[in-house]
Amino acid sequence: MKAWRKFADTLELTRELEDTYFKIREIFQREGWTQKDIERPPYYPNDLMRLHSKFQPKMREIFQTIKDYGFDVDGDEVHYYIMDKLRHIDDITPLKDSDGDN
Repeated sequence: MKAWRKFADTLELTRELEDTYFKIREIFQREGWTQKDIERPPYYPNDLMRLHSKFQPKMREIFQTIKDYGFDVDGDEVHYYIMDKLRHIDDITPLKDSDGDN
């Protein structure tokens, strides 16, 4: 494991982002959306927009924290790390299938 990843894991830098993403996925479920719906939402609930507005700044903050501690890391590498951390949330918050089944 790369040192910066161990650093990020130890400090749980993605914890807040994971919590936000989980809440976003719960909204998708509440609205009964499919994967296709979230790619092009039919409407934008206020609670979704509020959470979404926190998402990108938090991702940038995680990257900047890693850089500030002196790790020589690429932005794409951190992005993929974060997305891997979030992927498990998709598994525990499944969306409806396109045909309407869960």
